[in-house]
Amino acid sequence: MGEDADLEKIIAELEKEKQIDEMVQLLDKPKSVAELAEHHYTEPQPIKCKWCGSEDIMKYGTRKGIQEYICQKCGRKFTAKDAPFKKQTPAEQIGASLNMFYDGMSFSDIARHLAETYNNPVAESTVYRWVIDYTVKATNTLEQLEAQVSDIWVVDETMVKVGGQKMWFIDLIDEGTRFLLASYLSKLRTSGDIAFVMKLAWEKSGKIPRVIISDGWHAYYDGIERVFGADAKHIRSKGFTKGINTNLIERFHGTLKDRTKVLRGFKTLDTAQLLLDGFLVHYNFFRPHMSLLDKTPAEVAGIKAPYKNWTELVRKLGGIA
Repeated sequence: MGEDADLEKIIAELEKEKQIDEMVQLLDKPKSVAELAEHHYTEPQPIKCKWCGSEDIMKYGTRKGIQEYICQKCGRKFTAKDAPFKKQTPAEQIGASLNMFYDGMSFSDIARHLAETYNNPVAESTVYRWVIDYTVKATNTLEQLEAQVSDIWVVDETMVKVGGQKMWFIDLIDEGTRFLLASYLSKLRTSGDIAFVMKLAWEKSGKIPRVIISDGWHAYYDGIERVFGADAKHIRSKGFTKGINTNLIERFHGTLKDRTKVLRGFKTLDTAQLLLDGFLVHYNFFRPHMSLLDKTPAEVAGIKAPYKNWTELVRKLGGIA
């Protein structure tokens, strides 16, 4: 009996030593991502500033239970979650909301989509504030970038309603790049309004076009002449079946009218102009065109935009205190 007990004790000790050896080998063996996850291996990552990447940060209190930080280098505030400062909704959802709005969805439809898809019940007024806030940021940033365009421009106008009154949306597009150079909301579409649009396009492109194509509206003749004189040849469109026409911008106006149907008429002139400018940002910078081989007009016009889409813009510009 004594020999059997001693033998069992020796076997137990050998088994224990074998388990220790296996554990040592396991620790020495390089871990795959799956193995690390399986063994609950975690390594704390330093929190970096969202704006400048610095690790020189400090806690800055909490808001609604969420820790806020301030960067000692750039002085900006942020939270560790993927949401603009002082906002609870992630940047991806806000960016998607802007994209849906400029693609034609109403504020109520967007709010319902967020509630059903992300379980994020936001009010229509919140979506509206996002659109206004980031449209201002987008236009202030992107409208300053100069586009490299062709020598042929097309100008036209379409009617929109603002506060129940008819107004004219005048816009000018480059034929080669499909880039919308300028737009203006006018009450009367006078030659002075046409001249103003021409000046905007000149500033945007830094060049004088060789040819400008328009329809037969008489104000175009004087408006173009006042800005470019004889340097730009003004050609009147000869109809949709002819070689010289405004088909390009008419197709854009079809897209624009889909946008204004959702809005059911703008309420004020300032809001109307802002949202129409935002639509042009969306059209030029964030919406690939099949006719451009799925590139944006901005890409074809040689513009290296700092943002590829609305979500990236929200991440980089949103939440600045």
